[in-house]
Amino acid sequence: MAARLICGRFCHGSDMVRGYLLGAGLNGALGVAMGAWAGHGLEGVLPAPAIEWVKTGSSYQLWHAAALLGLAAITAYHSTRLFTLAGWGFGAGALIFAGALYLYALSGLTWIAAIVPVGGLLMIVGWVAVILAALLYRRKDVK
Repeated sequence: MAARLICGRFCHGSDMVRGYLLGAGLNGALGVAMGAWAGHGLEGVLPAPAIEWVKTGSSYQLWHAAALLGLAAITAYHSTRLFTLAGWGFGAGALIFAGALYLYALSGLTWIAAIVPVGGLLMIVGWVAVILAALLYRRKDVK
């Protein structure tokens, strides 16, 4: 019941694949844009540690965008609740983690840094869900 309230119609079939692709595109685009900005436009504007925070956020966003692409491919053929959990963990976790790092780097507001571990925890939950899905995987015979 709770899962249905959280997921709505985006936790099943092609809607889930579409959601993963949207999450991958959003995280990928933001990751590339922020990484490029950190590499070419922030020098002299922000201190070196803040630029590194932006680069870290960008890196995590890009890796989890790729993970969402892989999850979309797998889910198109084999959908499970664990893959749904993984998708939410990867997508939301990367946005929260990187977004908080970006805001912290650009604003200097220290309370924003407290949000970063929430995103990290969500990404870890996503990876644990993938591990559990692998352990519970049973091949379905294709006819």
